[in-house]
Amino acid sequence: MIAGGCSGPAPGIARGEMLFDTCAPCHGDEGAGDQELGAPAIAGAADWYMTYQIEKFQEGVRGYHYTDAEGLRMRPMSRALFADRGDIESIVDYVFSLPIPDPAPTAEGDAEAGEAEYEALCSNCHGVDGRGIDSPVPELRAPSVLHLNDWYIASSLRKYRDGVRGAVPGDGAGAVMRGPMAGMSDERIDNVTAYIMTMQRLPRRIPGPPPEPLPELIVDASILPEGVTVDMAREGQEIFHGDGICVTCHLRGGEGGPLAPSLTDATWLNIDGEYESIVDIVMTGVPQPVEHPGQMLARAGTSITDDQVRAVAAYVYTLSR
Repeated sequence: MIAGGCSGPAPGIARGEMLFDTCAPCHGDEGAGDQELGAPAIAGAADWYMTYQIEKFQEGVRGYHYTDAEGLRMRPMSRALFADRGDIESIVDYVFSLPIPDPAPTAEGDAEAGEAEYEALCSNCHGVDGRGIDSPVPELRAPSVLHLNDWYIASSLRKYRDGVRGAVPGDGAGAVMRGPMAGMSDERIDNVTAYIMTMQRLPRRIPGPPPEPLPELIVDASILPEGVTVDMAREGQEIFHGDGICVTCHLRGGEGGPLAPSLTDATWLNIDGEYESIVDIVMTGVPQPVEHPGQMLARAGTSITDDQVRAVAAYVYTLSR
C-alpha cells in the first residue's frame, strides 16, 4: 500500500518522514537525487517551491508530455499525497529539514561563456547569486538553483526549450522559463549549467520583505484612446506586476532589462506603440524579438482574459506618454 493512503502520525515532520519512504527509492534517503533515475535533489529546495511542484504534478501541469519519463513517473506518486490529511505539508516539512546537498560538477561546459548567458537570461529571476527570489505572487517566485545536480539543470532547461515542460496553458511560471530558453542550443545550455556549478554554495535563501506597494497611477484621461479609461490602466498596472507576469522581463514600472525592452520611452522595437498594437502583441506574443533574447509567449503564457489584456495594454500605453 502507498504510504500516502495510510493513516499514521498527525501532520508534521514525523508524518513526513513516514511518507518519504515512497520518495527515497528515487530521490535518495537524504533527498540528494539519483542521476540514473533522473530524480533531482530535493533537499535544499524552498518549502513553497516543493509545495508548488507537487500541486503542479497533481494537476497535470507537470508530467504531461509523453517524452517526460521522469515527470510521468512523478505524477502518480504525487497523487498519493492528500492535502486534506496534511500529507503535502508534512512531506515538505520533512524534506526541508534534510541537509542541503552540495553536488559536485559532472558535466562539461564553458563556465565563462555561461556567466554572460546567466546574467542576461537567468539572474533577473534566480538572482545574481542563484539563491532565488521570493514574491507574494507564486508565478513571480524563482527557486534557488544552488542545491541542484548539473545533469538535472541541463535536462530541465532542455525540457523548457522543447515544450516538454512549461507549455500547459495557465502555467505562468513555466511560461517565464520557456521564453528565455527558446532557441537555446545544447552548447549554450551546457555553458549556463557549468557556470551555475561554479557559484558559491550558500544557505537557503531567507525570505525578504514584501515589495513596496505600487505607486498610485496618475493618468491624464485626455491622452487615452477612445474606449480606454483610467480605471483600465490602473487595473492593468496590477496585472502587469502580478498575474500577467510582465514584470519578470520588463521589470517594475516597465523600465526594461536584459530580457525585454523598456516600455517607458518612445522607442518601440516590434510595433508602433499605439494602443491596439499593444493589445495585439500581448495577445500574440513576440516569437522572434528584434534585440532582446527573451521570447514573449502569447499572453505571456498565462491565462489572462481578453479584458485583462486590454487593461495591461492601457497601462503600457501610459508608460511612454
